[in-house]
Amino acid sequence: MSVPLRIDAPAKLNLSLRVVGRRDDGLHLLDTEIVLLELADRLLLQPGSSGLRVTGELSADVPVDARNLAWRGLLAGLEREPDLACLTLEKRIPSASGLGGGSSDAAAAWRLGRAWRKMADRATADDLVALSLIGADVPFFAARQPAARVGGIGERILARPAVERHVVLVHPPFGLSTAAVFAELRPDEWERGENDLLAPARRLRPELDDLFALVVAAGGEPRLTGSGPTIFSLGDDPDRAASVAQGLARGGVRATISRTRTSPTSIEYIDEESTT
Repeated sequence: MSVPLRIDAPAKLNLSLRVVGRRDDGLHLLDTEIVLLELADRLLLQPGSSGLRVTGELSADVPVDARNLAWRGLLAGLEREPDLACLTLEKRIPSASGLGGGSSDAAAAWRLGRAWRKMADRATADDLVALSLIGADVPFFAARQPAARVGGIGERILARPAVERHVVLVHPPFGLSTAAVFAELRPDEWERGENDLLAPARRLRPELDDLFALVVAAGGEPRLTGSGPTIFSLGDDPDRAASVAQGLARGGVRATISRTRTSPTSIEYIDEESTT
């Protein structure tokens, strides 16, 4: 019987995101710089009745069926339906936030499935192409790089130097569908700015303008990650990050502090007793 396996699935930030084209099948081609964060979901794969459990304060709107990206990632890693293996997902990353939680869960579960089969959990080029069909960010997470430049539909990964920086994350009281933001994107907005998805996200959620202004007023430099709606401010000074977060809190804005990662996460082989 396999021993329980545990792994953290970190959130990400898009430091830049440009749409550079669109394929005949409708998928957009991207050129984006991505870094990992310390903020992470946690996944546990252990012997038991086959199925998916989702726990944590942010689990309410997370599907527990075949729509769940973690479950899809596990099936891809196992290359079959789980047999006497239970996957538990502890949600710490907000859903529909632009932080890549679902994609990170898929990649982490894929790695767990591979390890469960006693196979290497390092993705090949063919694996990255297959995983890109689950989601554009999944290959980046599966590639185990804390920082990378990503192209194509997410399958082209070029490692970049990873530097620890302090991050203020602004969490709006609403989500944004990635599909809806891309549907709102106009071709004349491709390759126009730091994040080509900012303009369509603002049209869908004009409240983002007010939040950007509040971050500036608190001393931060606001940017949008992915399709949003999470706004972030990046810097080298932890005291400044704390000051920005405190200023936002005084204005009634929910903000948290994290850091960029300088190494990927690893699978832990754990004792049965520690999972109960």
